[in-house]
Amino acid sequence: MTERWKLLKDVHWIAAEGIEAGAEVPENSVWFNGHFPGEPILPGIALLSAVYEAVLKDASRRGEPLRISGLKRVRFTGPVRPGEKLSLVLAREIQNNEILFHFKVAVRENTVCSGLMSVAKV
Repeated sequence: MTERWKLLKDVHWIAAEGIEAGAEVPENSVWFNGHFPGEPILPGIALLSAVYEAVLKDASRRGEPLRISGLKRVRFTGPVRPGEKLSLVLAREIQNNEILFHFKVAVRENTVCSGLMSVAKV
């Protein structure tokens, strides 16, 4: 993924299986191109991309190359506008030999996206 599509700014590890990350949505982000001219809203796929960026940072830290294998129970519950800052919280767990990341994305105190991302070792 080229830099112009990336939103993630910082990643912090909490406990053994937790991740907190911050992201910024530039007012001129390419994600807004054609996505509601005059009333720009960040597409949901951009939020999922930011979550995946955090997962890949975690995988790199652990030395285990991963790829996304599925999404479950994804909910988009609020809009994200140009210039807003995102807070991401992810919890990693292994269940039946599957690596899962429960995630929540928020703007200020408001959750705008949540769900479960499953990944597989490459």
